[in-house]
Amino acid sequence: MKKLSILVLLLVICVVKNVAQDAKRAADLFLVGNFGEALDEYLALLDDDPDNIEYNYNLAVCYLNTNIDKSLAIAPLEKITQNPKIIADAYYLLGRAYHYGYQFDKAIEMFNKFIASGKGSEMNRMDVDKQIEYCENARELMKFPKSVEFENLGPQINSRDDDYFPFVPADEKFVIFNSSREDRKREPLENGSYLPTVYISYVENGKFTEAVEVPGVKGSNDLKQEIVGLNGDGTKAVLYFEDFNFEGDLYESGIEGKGVKTPVALPDVINSGKYTEIAGCFTDDNQKFYFASNRPGGYGGVDIYMCQRLPNGNWSMAQNLGPTINTSQDEDFPNISPDGKYLFFSSKGHASMGGYDIFRAEWDDVKRKFTKVQNMGYPINTPEDNMNFRMSESGKYGYISAVRAGGYGDRDIYRVNFTDVEPKYTIIKGTVTNTLNKRFDDIFIQVVDAETDEIFGDYLPNDKTNRYVIILPPGNYYLYIAAYGYQEIYEDVEILDKSSFKSFIDKDFVMEPAEE
Repeated sequence: MKKLSILVLLLVICVVKNVAQDAKRAADLFLVGNFGEALDEYLALLDDDPDNIEYNYNLAVCYLNTNIDKSLAIAPLEKITQNPKIIADAYYLLGRAYHYGYQFDKAIEMFNKFIASGKGSEMNRMDVDKQIEYCENARELMKFPKSVEFENLGPQINSRDDDYFPFVPADEKFVIFNSSREDRKREPLENGSYLPTVYISYVENGKFTEAVEVPGVKGSNDLKQEIVGLNGDGTKAVLYFEDFNFEGDLYESGIEGKGVKTPVALPDVINSGKYTEIAGCFTDDNQKFYFASNRPGGYGGVDIYMCQRLPNGNWSMAQNLGPTINTSQDEDFPNISPDGKYLFFSSKGHASMGGYDIFRAEWDDVKRKFTKVQNMGYPINTPEDNMNFRMSESGKYGYISAVRAGGYGDRDIYRVNFTDVEPKYTIIKGTVTNTLNKRFDDIFIQVVDAETDEIFGDYLPNDKTNRYVIILPPGNYYLYIAAYGYQEIYEDVEILDKSSFKSFIDKDFVMEPAEE
């Protein structure tokens, strides 16, 4: 009996020791910001100790700091707020979690409870007021959702890690973006992530190919490098280089084939040296450069500026775009539309529904500046940060990075289809003849949508010339031709978009007599 008691005691000691080791490992991961791995550790610890306040609190913080469903933080935080030993900022964090979960009224209630608790500094109070404003904005914006559809660009582009800030030229012939995907050639950072590298995918036959790392832009463990801008024809990229002092500058680089030329730092009127320039873009005529900077003298933390090309080829001094665009908060990631009529940018300060939202400003030819700032609306914008938006030449499609249900892991890259904008159409034309050189008694053509199996349309060739004309939007179709006394014709037809788009396709058909 004594030996059994000793054995049980030893087992208990081992279990306690293992739990202590697991708790230390979770805490160590948490402290260095490795929230992904810490999250798994805290989930395991909570299996054995589900009411532990510290574990639940840290689990919630992990959820709120990873690009997954942040509303998963609601359950552990609700448990904490029901405990008399409530952690001071749990109400605030629960408000954030409700906000991410689109429960705006509950979020506002929690923010007000945090205010009533008297906890936090004046800075905290200002942030809480802003969070309440975000919730109120979100509630209104979601009453009028935009007519858009999202297409995940798939595993040839996206990975289980962070894929973000996509840029496409006007004709969408490629997409170039940043990715923090695992790289076995480099060591991970202390928080478990990898510094980003730049990837590119070209369009072939209307489809994006497997993304490859861009030669000429090499990530390393002592320098953060990202693509943060692209001109309209896709020949000039803007790159951001940051060191471990978190100071960053902008560089330009020509794009050649699937690589880039050696990056060259932009001049001192753009790169301020002491401060950080974050993102930028050239206009198509290369006469203006728009960029974001946290230099002093602006309206908020980060403002958007513009430099103009002078007659001698140099750049002018930077001009702040003024209070119509810039606010007391942060504005970032300027992108000019291919036609130059619109400035897309991100902002925390306009009527955002949470953190950064994407906004559009319209060029005014009379005032000679961008005006009429509008939120791009839900679901393009969400309670998450939405920072970079790139529009195609047609105005039918945009490209963003976002956290959405059904993604591959972290942020993914999506193509946004504005369904209320007409697509570019392809005209298919040709003749339908027969080997007997006879006139058809009865003939018709039917087009079926291959995705839905619904009839797109029925068509009759001209009874004298046998010519036909069919107009189709991008997609996959079945084409069926039938005529009395002749063998039927079935053909798959793919109408391509992006850079593979064709305005006209000539296609003739010859029918064989039916077998008797």
